Amino acid sequence: MRPNRLPKLVRFMAFHAIQGFVIGSALLLVFLWFNVLGLGELLQNDHTGLATAVLFFQNGLTFGAVSMGIAVMRLGKDRED
Repeated sequence: MRPNRLPKLVRFMAFHAIQGFVIGSALLLVFLWFNVLGLGELLQNDHTGLATAVLFFQNGLTFGAVSMGIAVMRLGKDRED
């Protein structure tokens, strides 16, 4: 075993947080691409890019936290084949 390796539960939580962040960002990209509720046009008028960055960060943070929560709640479940 390598001494610098993170504990198993930390890797578990980090994996699910990153997975949720990616899913949230992908969903937001779809919303921007199809201009859902005029969100794409609204962010297109923001020339600093700050609103887009904050929206991506907050959306990714929310989906990452939900993904971690679901993963933790499913830890005790036995798998049924």
